[in-house]
Amino acid sequence: MHVRTTKFLCVALAFLVFLWAGSVAAQERGASHGIVSEAASGPPSAYLEHFGVGLAPPVYLVNFLLLYFSNPENAAYMPAYRAELPQEVNECLQDPQTSYGCPYDTIEKYFDEQAFDSGGSRNKNSFWPSDCQTDPRWQRLAPRKYRHSDQINEPLGKRKSEQLARLLGIDDDMILTDEEYQCLITPASDEQDPIRDIINSCINYLTNSNGNADPPLSSYGLYMNDEGDVRSLCAPDAPCLEFNKLFLGPLEVIADRCGFLEKLIRLTIETPLPQFIKDGNRCQNAWEPSCIFDASPGNAGQ
Repeated sequence: MHVRTTKFLCVALAFLVFLWAGSVAAQERGASHGIVSEAASGPPSAYLEHFGVGLAPPVYLVNFLLLYFSNPENAAYMPAYRAELPQEVNECLQDPQTSYGCPYDTIEKYFDEQAFDSGGSRNKNSFWPSDCQTDPRWQRLAPRKYRHSDQINEPLGKRKSEQLARLLGIDDDMILTDEEYQCLITPASDEQDPIRDIINSCINYLTNSNGNADPPLSSYGLYMNDEGDVRSLCAPDAPCLEFNKLFLGPLEVIADRCGFLEKLIRLTIETPLPQFIKDGNRCQNAWEPSCIFDASPGNAGQ
């Protein structure tokens, strides 16, 4: 029985590494060939809504699955709603001269103006660009647009995150124990651990909602780095973008050493994670390097 289980884990692990290797390779090819989304040649920017790619359905759901699997309390702080970027913020974040980041102090007022707007979002949903869609049965689970300004940066909460996890196929036996989670995020020694730094930073940036971050930026798919610059979650060299590369081996090594490799493989086999990785990679490639996508305003999610 042990031999059969070991063979199964080896085959599944090989599939997992192959999947992520293809994802990272596609990102590198996209960067070198200057992939541009077809939507970028569509309507003028003033007629579009702009969102951080972290809010696109497949990318959001990849991140949710990984967070809930590792620690449900973290997943509960992912955004419950999405908000379009203020036009001035979008223009600033699209500027390569600033490395696709803007000092929070200079753009804070635009977020404040949006939050003080009692009218809320004009449209219930948006028309997702084709390169940022996934299977419709899962796509509907991504955050809907805020309707009232007090919903901006609101976290999912425990009840909603539990419901979402069950719909996506996670069961209690798949979730890391406290000991396994601490092993995942804690350096093995006092020396600098760049892998753990990436993991911890990405967790913090994915959960920067009200009550868990200052300033909260989760509904925008943005984060603020240590220098005080606001960027998209998957802008060049962002920790959550660098996290992709951990699946080429480092994360599996950690999982094996910490005793949760089988749980990681179950997550890959028993949830739609592989589909979300494939679709999310396509979305990131299409909207690099700023990692902000354009959506047409409307009252439908497709």
